[in-house]
Amino acid sequence: MPGGIVDRGGHTGTAGMRPAATLTRGAAYDVLCYDQAEANRRSELSAQERSRLGPPVNPVAPEDYAGSCAIEGAASVFFLLNVWPVTPPLNPEYAISQAVQRLEGDTMIRIETWHETHYYSLLGRVRVFKVRGDVIRYRR
Repeated sequence: MPGGIVDRGGHTGTAGMRPAATLTRGAAYDVLCYDQAEANRRSELSAQERSRLGPPVNPVAPEDYAGSCAIEGAASVFFLLNVWPVTPPLNPEYAISQAVQRLEGDTMIRIETWHETHYYSLLGRVRVFKVRGDVIRYRR
């Protein structure tokens, strides 16, 4: 059979763990929101100019944050013939760092996690660990 079937797991707050990424220890920070309008404006610039500018983000103070800037990251492992893992094991830290690096932030707070399993007939399956949260940057 071509294609695949996806089995989505349930959401959980922190999957039984409290990652160090969620601890701000009272430090001043801003939540980074992806700015689609700025991204559209930058699409007309050359690749060199875009790389020099960094990602199109809009820093928002925590007291003004409305909760609409969550970003996702993922880590996965592929099991050949549904038995043998042929890629590195799941790494939740990689999933968090992937999202944080996309916006060039410092860490992630208000983290939600869940898992998915993608079945590809007899060829195998992919186990995916997903994370969603708010990327922050500490004020210097």
